[in-house]
Amino acid sequence: MSEYVSQVLLEVDGQEIDDFKSVTEKEVEIRKVVPLMKKFGVVGTRPQYGLEVEYVIPKDAPEFDFESVEDGTLTIDLENGTRKQYSGVYALKIGDTKYDGENEATRTIELVAMKRTT
Repeated sequence: MSEYVSQVLLEVDGQEIDDFKSVTEKEVEIRKVVPLMKKFGVVGTRPQYGLEVEYVIPKDAPEFDFESVEDGTLTIDLENGTRKQYSGVYALKIGDTKYDGENEATRTIELVAMKRTT
């Protein structure tokens, strides 16, 4: 069964941004292989939660400054009533602008979060 997102909200310094077309939750590495003499071991790592959002650039307002995103909170509300919340959110990369000629212009933003709660 597929899940549908009803809202994506980024909160930074009291400001709320909800102009997102999509969100992608990236893989989370929880363990790493460590080479040892004649064998290998496994060690736990501190998880880093990668996210990628597609930001819709407003036509009649200034674009949000994603360079200022430090220690934000990203909330994903799903249609089934569940919520995923990422805290300690920082912007890593601000991607290219995509114009398709028929719909809105979008920009891909890569984020990282320190903690996830569901």
